[in-house]
Amino acid sequence: MCLIYVFGALVITSGVFSQDTTTLSETRDLFVAVGSSVKIPCSDGEEKGVEWRFNNSVLVSSPVLSIQNSSLKDQGIYTCHQPNGDLIQTVSLHLGYSPSLPDVYCWSPSYPKRAICSWTLTPDPILPTHYIATYRSFSDPVSSARQCQKWGEQDDRQCALEQLEIFASEPTLINITAINALGSSTRIWPIIFEQIVKPDPPVNVSVMVMPGRKLSVQWGPPTTWPDPVNFLLKYTVKFHWGKPETARTMGPYESNKMVLSGLVAGRTYYIQISAKDSLDDGQSSDWSEPISATVPIN
Repeated sequence: MCLIYVFGALVITSGVFSQDTTTLSETRDLFVAVGSSVKIPCSDGEEKGVEWRFNNSVLVSSPVLSIQNSSLKDQGIYTCHQPNGDLIQTVSLHLGYSPSLPDVYCWSPSYPKRAICSWTLTPDPILPTHYIATYRSFSDPVSSARQCQKWGEQDDRQCALEQLEIFASEPTLINITAINALGSSTRIWPIIFEQIVKPDPPVNVSVMVMPGRKLSVQWGPPTTWPDPVNFLLKYTVKFHWGKPETARTMGPYESNKMVLSGLVAGRTYYIQISAKDSLDDGQSSDWSEPISATVPIN
């Protein structure tokens, strides 16, 4: 069990007005790891009869507030008061975790224009955490590292790597550092551009009924694939009827259309398309959303 005294923890102060006095009070932000035991001395702790309150509810009459095996329910505002009720100090207690090593996943839906990397931390730090993401070629000096640009409006754990060298003889190193009030951690992750190619699913999938119990299927390359003329994709078609275990796949096809034949009249078929780099680099895309068509009886 870890025992933390307020004087040894990270404390940030800011001026606020308390609710029970007109005197300006310094609020100290105290950051503590979940599970730690904490002792918070009142700044006027030698005076007898001082009282600690938690979110305005009386806790204990003692110059030192002790919290054993702290948990998230202990987060909140703690105030120390003189016997007459005057405020002595305010402490805002924040609980969380020091950042663990980031688990990094990288893929390229827009080869050869860019790659995307995202990362997770387990457990989630809970506390506000800042991330620094840079990348460089394996043999380049650290000083040459470029900033990985934030990717996506909502997620600060995702960034874009631009202008990567194609068919490079050595890996690119991405460096993810997570920093919060309790500590920091760094993961250096090597990637080979061609090995992380993963297109987005094909778009504009359509099905047209044809005579002779056939279905004509057409689709377009993913809009995020920047150059489908010079960097070709190949496609796999999956179709099933009723239950997923009836699924069959056909392909790959280098064109954007194909015909399903020998189908059963009156049966409804569900069709999906997947894309992959034509040189077989990286992974196949996820399947497109299913589109259905029924083969007419007559």
